[in-house]
Amino acid sequence: MVRSTKSVTINDVAREAGVSRQTVTRALNNMPEVSAATRERVIAAASALNYRPNRAAQGLVRGRETTVGLVVSDLRNPYYPELASQLTRKAGLRGWSVVLCDLGDDPDDAHHRLEAVSQRVDAMVGHLLAATEWRGTLVNTPTVVLDGPSDSEKYAVIAIDYEPGIRAAIDHLMAGGHSHIAMVDAGRTPSIRRQIYRRVLRENGLHWSPDSELVAPDTHDGGVRAAARLREQDPEADAVLAFNDVLAVGMLKGFAHAKVNVPHDFAVVGIDGLDIGTLVTPELTSVAIDKAKLADTAIELVEALLDGAAPPDERLHRTVTHTLVVRESA
Repeated sequence: MVRSTKSVTINDVAREAGVSRQTVTRALNNMPEVSAATRERVIAAASALNYRPNRAAQGLVRGRETTVGLVVSDLRNPYYPELASQLTRKAGLRGWSVVLCDLGDDPDDAHHRLEAVSQRVDAMVGHLLAATEWRGTLVNTPTVVLDGPSDSEKYAVIAIDYEPGIRAAIDHLMAGGHSHIAMVDAGRTPSIRRQIYRRVLRENGLHWSPDSELVAPDTHDGGVRAAARLREQDPEADAVLAFNDVLAVGMLKGFAHAKVNVPHDFAVVGIDGLDIGTLVTPELTSVAIDKAKLADTAIELVEALLDGAAPPDERLHRTVTHTLVVRESA
């Protein structure tokens, strides 16, 4: 039998098993006053329907706290520990706990990790929408997607608007006399950040050529190497926008090795607004996202999902905007 793709409810299981909703609750929570035969019938019905119990409701029955899974792609990137810190604090104010899932580099291993965590939590939060091969794992898990499209009909979504911050960064560089602005992206397919960079340069009549764009791993070492490559590939460049702060900090080190004076001879701007930007000299100017606000918004959406809200309810779509934080590097 072909089932609907909508979320299966406890009422569906009760109807399939021919019992009451209360009996389903008792059977799935291994409570007394349910015969072995009835429990087996309820479990079979739940399995046939691919029913995932609402763990928030189970928590009320068992006195267990709500648990949120935070999914990150690489915990070595300091953006994710900063986000995890904020999300854990915001969840703690509600008496909730957070389970961290670092997907890592192996897609098969990542799938198993995600599947295991999804069974232990009430809801998931993370940069998940691009991972199409994992969406089936989350079909019955309330999910908040970070940096997703605002028109998603399957998940609660927090869209991230980079444009105001990138525009402010380029305006700031222009005001400082920079007119030949390069960019280092993290992937060969132009990111949203690179697309905005191109558009803003074009609108302002600034120089652009293929030599003004580099692609590098979004790591510290990638930034060090990108600084050297940029000086060879586009020697007229007098400023650079890096895909993220980790890359930008690496570029600061690369320029220091090459005796390039930042910001007097060259300006560097990162994206993300990480704390590491204040630990280097010169301190990094960055297009920053308020991670406390991002975490607050994610927790609010989790709460709405657990209270019964369901996509595509427009209340489950929010937008967080980047802003420019001016420090010493530009």
